[in-house]
Amino acid sequence: MNKEIIETDVAVIGAGPGGIAAAVSAARQGVRVTLVERQGYLGGQLSSGLPFLAFFDTHQKRIVGGLAQEMVDCLAKLNFGTVGHRYCPHHLSTTSINQFYTRIICFQWIKECGIQLLMHCELSDAKVTNGRLQWVTATGKGMTFEIRAKVYIDGTGDGDLGYITGATYEKGHILQPPTLMFNLGGVNFKHFIDYIAAHPEELLYNVRPDTPSEYNADFFRDNPGHVFVGLNATVEKLREQGRCPIDRDTIIYIRLPIPDHVAVNSIRILNCDGSNIHDLSRAEMEGHLQIIPLIEMFRNYVPGFEDCYLTYIHPTIGVRESRRIMGIKKLSQGDVLSGIIPTDAVAIFSYFIDIHSGKEYTTYVK
Repeated sequence: MNKEIIETDVAVIGAGPGGIAAAVSAARQGVRVTLVERQGYLGGQLSSGLPFLAFFDTHQKRIVGGLAQEMVDCLAKLNFGTVGHRYCPHHLSTTSINQFYTRIICFQWIKECGIQLLMHCELSDAKVTNGRLQWVTATGKGMTFEIRAKVYIDGTGDGDLGYITGATYEKGHILQPPTLMFNLGGVNFKHFIDYIAAHPEELLYNVRPDTPSEYNADFFRDNPGHVFVGLNATVEKLREQGRCPIDRDTIIYIRLPIPDHVAVNSIRILNCDGSNIHDLSRAEMEGHLQIIPLIEMFRNYVPGFEDCYLTYIHPTIGVRESRRIMGIKKLSQGDVLSGIIPTDAVAIFSYFIDIHSGKEYTTYVK
């Protein structure tokens, strides 16, 4: 196998949201950056259809900026790119984005920054001497690239680089379930929201008693970038009839800036470890096989979705929980619940604790 040696200042392995942010931020500081990505696109789950959440705090003040805000600003310049930040009584705020434009913007950033890009390459090996990482190898198309850097950043999402170099990590006994995202077109939002207004039992109040009262049909009607969470009554009835194709009690969709389109966040694969190839392979297969039955359920039982049709399946399943590499410091449960902001904090965010059951169909861990 042919080998090429690459010397760089910063090597980023994985070009998901974190990897892109790390690579672009480093390059803008004037250092040489090499970015390795195993897919043929950039951004990872950024292009899944998921929205940005909680740019606002509880006072509706924007607290998130940086590259995330820059991405929204770039999208705002494009037709149907985003409807911008919108207050949400349940999520604090939502920012729906055109997932296809995000890929293009990421490529624009990489090119503008002069980042060396290695796509269709998988992390394959690493050399550690006396506790220090000497080089990593990435393999693709019959080539091996030996990358020697001053700084290495693990952007794999599963801590793959940390794992193969022997870093200490932890992993939950039961992991949160992964989800395969897909898009539907042809949604009649007026018809759907009129149905919700007439059937409040389909809202979250019976599932989460703390759901704000203003999270209702009027809110969905007035917000072109809303995230809907509900339809529990329909799902429960269909489950009793043996007609529910998913291991979930709640339907979630994101209204996209693309006309009449939603991204569906309702597939879940239980008892799955996304860092285990056997589990991950099963999840990709089962996730795809749930899509057609779920679309049929929408068309047959959900008003406003009678004429919906599939327009996109995200290329990779989204893993909620995986290896957690043990670093210098660890954010504890107490820190989160107390709202402590350390003096050396590098980022700030605002969102409720969101834990999905990995062993049963109930949506939220109580």
